[in-house]
Amino acid sequence: MNAMTRTMLTLVFAAAALVPAIGCGIDVHEAERGKSVDIKSPLGDVSVRTDVKNLNTGLPVYPGAQPLREHGEHENANVNVDSRWFGVKVIAAKYESDDAQDRILEFYRREMKTYGTVTECRGDVDFRGGSGDRRVVCNKRPSSDDVQLMTGTEDRQRVVAVKRRGSGSEFSLVYVNTRG
Repeated sequence: MNAMTRTMLTLVFAAAALVPAIGCGIDVHEAERGKSVDIKSPLGDVSVRTDVKNLNTGLPVYPGAQPLREHGEHENANVNVDSRWFGVKVIAAKYESDDAQDRILEFYRREMKTYGTVTECRGDVDFRGGSGDRRVVCNKRPSSDDVQLMTGTEDRQRVVAVKRRGSGSEFSLVYVNTRG
């Protein structure tokens, strides 16, 4: 299970701890292809899917890439948190390819331009600045093998993270949309 999936499931289980206090229902299913969790409450709803076949991040999957499965676990998730005060939607999928990191980065630099300026970072991408003036910044780690491409705004962004894996590469496609 990747870190993002673990984080989202932690959020779901933390919300589940509130079930007795706020009177909500939980529906958990585990199938051969993944898991789904739905929590409905008067305060809002949480939905987590790891059984999604075609995740729509708004970006195409690199030609010839295959979904990544580690330790028998699916490496994708579709998470929705929705309340009247705020909402978060995160769609994330991991893939692997026999192609080199540079070829995959070149492909996504072109594809992501349709969403605006693309920031490239060997390290972590973040947002800094005051309200209404937040901009993308790169927290560089020159020794990192991971390269991230990011486009969009803090509220609506697409991220591609690519790293070497053996003679090929693995990469993640992530879409984040927040409100409130």
